[in-house]
Amino acid sequence: MLAELHCHTNCSKDRKIRVEGVNSAEEIVKTAVQKGIDAIAITDHDTVKAHSVAKSAAKKHGALFIPGIEVSTSAGHIVALGVEEMIRPDLSVDETLDIIHEQGGIGIASHPFDVRREGIGKQCIKCDAIEAFNALNLERLSNWRAVRFARNNRKPVTAGSDTHSTKMIGYGLNKIRADDSVDSIINAIKKGKNTIVGSYPDVSVIQKWSTQRLQLSYESTRNYIIKNYKWPKKQISLRMLSFVKKSPGNIDYVLLTMAYLGVGFAFVYNLGQQFMDL
Repeated sequence: MLAELHCHTNCSKDRKIRVEGVNSAEEIVKTAVQKGIDAIAITDHDTVKAHSVAKSAAKKHGALFIPGIEVSTSAGHIVALGVEEMIRPDLSVDETLDIIHEQGGIGIASHPFDVRREGIGKQCIKCDAIEAFNALNLERLSNWRAVRFARNNRKPVTAGSDTHSTKMIGYGLNKIRADDSVDSIINAIKKGKNTIVGSYPDVSVIQKWSTQRLQLSYESTRNYIIKNYKWPKKQISLRMLSFVKKSPGNIDYVLLTMAYLGVGFAFVYNLGQQFMDL
């Protein structure tokens, strides 16, 4: 069973840049099936709005739909698999895991050591499994730390593409020794019957998604900058935001260069964190 366990649709929203996922659940599921994926989990941020569409799309295209949510706990993100009801954000890791288990699901620590500090860090030891490979951790050190932590603490591991567009599907997959059912997959993950199949997308894939979401969120992002940033950060941010209006075009070379610089900065920053943890 080849499974994609971390996908976002256009129902995922963010506070600063409003649009997170840029494709519908139908588009995500259809593309996953075209890439030979058997099971797809929809894990939007703090919402189950896409579940009904995803379930219908999975049935239509011949895939297994795994209901899920990426829950924003007070410490960071946890992917809940096998849950169909909303889980209130900003609860503690322990409270969130209790609710996930009450619904018959499992909690996976998503990108626990990511450079953006959106993971739960060492509290991932409390989860049922650890996302040891996240395809968006392009600097790689975050994933290395997750693998090492999981191995040292004998925790089951998963992979996640952290898909936010159809172009990002299939980079973090799981070969799960399970039957064609959600319960079987959940039990297999808990027992460590899973092999990670991970690769990293080209930086250009991430750059194009980032540009698209900024274009779709242009006015709300601009208003957020004006309201919350001060000089000179406000002026610089507004100028950089205006670049996305010129895409596609020659500006894409500038945006891609900025993306590569961002990955380089993330690598250096996370390398520093590694030494601080020694």
